[in-house]
Amino acid sequence: MRMDRHILWIDPAMGMAGDMFSAALIGLGAPSDELITAMQTAGEALGGVGVEARSVVLPDGRTARRIHVDVDTRSPLPIDDAPRHLTQALEATGVRGVYADFAQRALAILSQAERVAHGIEMQDPPGLSQVSLSIIGYAHTPYLDQAPYQPSQRQDRASDAFYIELAPAYAAGLTQLDTFTHIFVVSYLDRAPGYGMLVRPPWREGDEQYGLFATRSPNRPSPIGLTRTQMRRVEGNRIYTGPLDLYDGTPILDIKPFIRSIDGIESSRQDAPSSGNDGWLAGSDHLDVHRRGIPHDHPGGVQLHEAQDILLDLTGAAWGLQALKIDLGSVMCLSPVRVGGGTTGLTSHGRLPVPAPATRAILEEQHVPYQSGPVVAELLTPTGAAILAALSPMFVDRQQAEIPHVHTGAGLGHRVFDNHINVLQLALHH
Repeated sequence: MRMDRHILWIDPAMGMAGDMFSAALIGLGAPSDELITAMQTAGEALGGVGVEARSVVLPDGRTARRIHVDVDTRSPLPIDDAPRHLTQALEATGVRGVYADFAQRALAILSQAERVAHGIEMQDPPGLSQVSLSIIGYAHTPYLDQAPYQPSQRQDRASDAFYIELAPAYAAGLTQLDTFTHIFVVSYLDRAPGYGMLVRPPWREGDEQYGLFATRSPNRPSPIGLTRTQMRRVEGNRIYTGPLDLYDGTPILDIKPFIRSIDGIESSRQDAPSSGNDGWLAGSDHLDVHRRGIPHDHPGGVQLHEAQDILLDLTGAAWGLQALKIDLGSVMCLSPVRVGGGTTGLTSHGRLPVPAPATRAILEEQHVPYQSGPVVAELLTPTGAAILAALSPMFVDRQQAEIPHVHTGAGLGHRVFDNHINVLQLALHH
């Protein structure tokens, strides 16, 4: 016996965000209270959250739903931790099978786009150009996957676990290097995933942000590392050193001797600078851990800065699709998708051009037809784009489409325009 298919039509002419999609599913008949409870359950795994759905009558007489999310503190989540949190949310809310797969697919699409966006979000200002540097060798350390930590002078000096192997052509340049007790190692941090100009250190309490150049974050426009370490001995083209805070295999750009009379913090010269201070890190327990050379974890990589909203939006979308028994193999979308224009609102990376870098990455990678306008504002969010891409819809020209309007639902956004309504429209054809 053939089951009736519940075919979903999507019209993102005036916006698509995660909360708008869930709100429109309520309009299609997904039980409101249960869907909101599912979203709240997903969000509460990362902290206090309140979710509420409200009905709004549009100027044309239709009823739309708008979802309001109130989050106590929007803390970033390491992107590699997000799938585990989503799995727990889906299990806790009873989302299974193809609908759980859809949510994980949307998260994977969004996560990949964020990785791409972190590498392209800041472009070189006019007049600046790139330079190329030679790799002279590679670091060898015990840190294969575990995050490296700052060297400790108290570690076992008999260990040969740390060394730098230069290309043989550079070996002659090591002559007399062993007359120094310490060296500076300049490295290329090849595992850095990208950067933003404002940083919220993952080990710093609170939400205060710091300028990238006021931090030691490895994620920089030019991801260069600088390490001072003990110079133990030279053997051929190898430099055996004290501990190095580098992953095994990190490219090395340069070696320079540490000269105490110049580089030391103590000097008898009258014009010598003060010994310096610890800046905003003063009193930090984490700084003390670095100073003492104690092994510890660094939550690294790209961060999902609106992680709580993303997890509850994806859970709400998957729960609503499951409740309505939507055929995920028969989703239609009117094209082109309208993305708006101008710049985004204030984000964790400042104001970004529309479509935002992560949104653009999804649209281009997933071959979603899109168009700017019809307003100067962000209409399509990264989460909205990820949901749309994960549904793998068939795109139909909106000028030629004949939608069987059996049942419709409208999800209202939070933007207000003079001549347009920020609303996502869905239609369900049985």
